[in-house]
Amino acid sequence: MEKAFWLNSWELEGPHTSFHRKDIHPYLIKYLPPFSLEGQSVFVPLCGKSIDMIYFSHFAKRVVGVEIAEKAVLQFFDENLRPYKRIGNKFISGNITIFCCDLFSLKTEDLGPIDIVYDRASLVALPYPMRMRYLKTLEQLTPVGALTFLNTVEYAPIMAMPPFSISPTQVASYFPNYVIDHVESPVLPNHGMVRKFNLSFLIEHGFMMRKLYNSPVRIDVEELAEAA
Repeated sequence: MEKAFWLNSWELEGPHTSFHRKDIHPYLIKYLPPFSLEGQSVFVPLCGKSIDMIYFSHFAKRVVGVEIAEKAVLQFFDENLRPYKRIGNKFISGNITIFCCDLFSLKTEDLGPIDIVYDRASLVALPYPMRMRYLKTLEQLTPVGALTFLNTVEYAPIMAMPPFSISPTQVASYFPNYVIDHVESPVLPNHGMVRKFNLSFLIEHGFMMRKLYNSPVRIDVEELAEAA
């Protein structure tokens, strides 16, 4: 899923951007309530035009997103009636800043201090090789002590397209330096993907994770081979 894939998805819209939710994710309200966001800086990788950033902006000190598709960034501000100013690749509106660039180009000095990472549909959007690069980038951008909320889907039969199926076992292997609390795992028999792709099951997982120490990202050779 290279840059052109996502740019094309946003150009075509409709079913090509079915990953975009028009409501605030219920897990977000349950596990990152207003009091937990006070004074915090929230990072939203591959943010698209998610209105979850509006929720964060009401309670957090700063909200920083990164999105490669400028169309999605412009739609975010337009649809939420948010005036903005543009400085280079940064779009700024109040306490919301969105970088319109490749996530992998960001440095810690670009983001500033980050307290919370919100990954609702980023990890599952990436095939294994890019997923490893994403994890390496997050490892570099987030400090020890940072809290991450991670949302994944797990389903069968596994498909070679986003959203990719990612199980709790895989999450544990991807984040060995985190303490992981597996907070949600409902089976969703009526999910649209189940009907569309005739899946035998689909589970939506939620994880609250705290970074304990810095660690290099280790590539699983077997999983890499399966993804090839």
